[in-house]
Amino acid sequence: MKNQIKYGKLRYVSFIILDLLCLLLSNLSATFLYYGQYTFDKIFADFIPVFILTFAIDVFVSLTLNTLGNVLRRSKKKELKECVTHVSASFVLLAWLLFAIRYGIDYNSGIIYFTYLFDLMLLISGHLLWKYLLKSFCRKKGSVFLMTTNRFAEEGIEEIRKKGDEVSGVCLLENDNKKQIGDIPVFSDIKEALAFICWQNVDRVCIYGIDHQMVPDRLRSGCNALGVGIESVDFDYKILELKTIVNSDPKYGALSFLEGERDIPFPIRRVYWITETEADLHRGFHAHKLNCQLLFCPYGKIDIILDDGSGEKQTVTLDGPGKGLLLMPGLWREMVWCESGSVLCVLASEYYDEKEYIRNYDDFITYRKENQ
Repeated sequence: MKNQIKYGKLRYVSFIILDLLCLLLSNLSATFLYYGQYTFDKIFADFIPVFILTFAIDVFVSLTLNTLGNVLRRSKKKELKECVTHVSASFVLLAWLLFAIRYGIDYNSGIIYFTYLFDLMLLISGHLLWKYLLKSFCRKKGSVFLMTTNRFAEEGIEEIRKKGDEVSGVCLLENDNKKQIGDIPVFSDIKEALAFICWQNVDRVCIYGIDHQMVPDRLRSGCNALGVGIESVDFDYKILELKTIVNSDPKYGALSFLEGERDIPFPIRRVYWITETEADLHRGFHAHKLNCQLLFCPYGKIDIILDDGSGEKQTVTLDGPGKGLLLMPGLWREMVWCESGSVLCVLASEYYDEKEYIRNYDDFITYRKENQ
């Protein structure tokens, strides 16, 4: 609830005011329908106390049951369900209170029935209309919520800005208590992030430099419920400097290391290495649909030829244990051994699955065009 108020602000309050106006109109309509006219004495003596009571109950139900949670982005089906829940809970609570204070003896039950029937109809139509108006006049085009890691946060923000969009919020995996990046708020709590996405009229959620399987299920399902799409704003490949510690005594050599989901943006599900090789060996000739990989050469020298299907090729040389090549899915690769005995190590985000390989180059070009 606090997240709805924190990020909804006046928009959230406007829905509470709308609910109270619907309730007021419903009370007046039901009273007029029953008596056929208004008299000051009757309204002041009998119905003003009930008006106050119904208003208090309405606010109480809204806050305790959170029936206005994510109201700005709810589907029509979800809206109907929450409105029915709100009105039903209010009706039951009012009936119980009137019975408890014995006010129900003097207050006609028919008016209560008609009041909440009218309230339900006004609530549904009022919410749908008000949401439409808010979305039409308050929507920020190009507003993006970014999901990434600490390592790629600033880079991801810059990539989105290059496309003419603006990052309104960031959710970091493995967040080390970072609250802001510049003037952009940073979230680690998914529930809070979803409230922000809802009330700040975020157009879409983008992931940058991470495996799709790392996107939390709660964020994925929450975005689906809010009608917000999740898409990639990714790079094809990136050269990484792996952490290396050189001992002051040369005989102890150097230690290079990395950690999955921290130094590389995916969990490590498979590790393999290629040894016993000869110079001028060519391997690879494939692409992956899902697999993210980190390639590095702890010994020797290996050229990695990369092809994104555009006709231009890039060559990255791996020639030391402190240099890594991060490859995202959908990139054709060929590995060339420049020296005999060179070792290629691969860390993969997926278990082996032949179906996710693309081994025919024409199929790769078709796949790349379809998934550009």
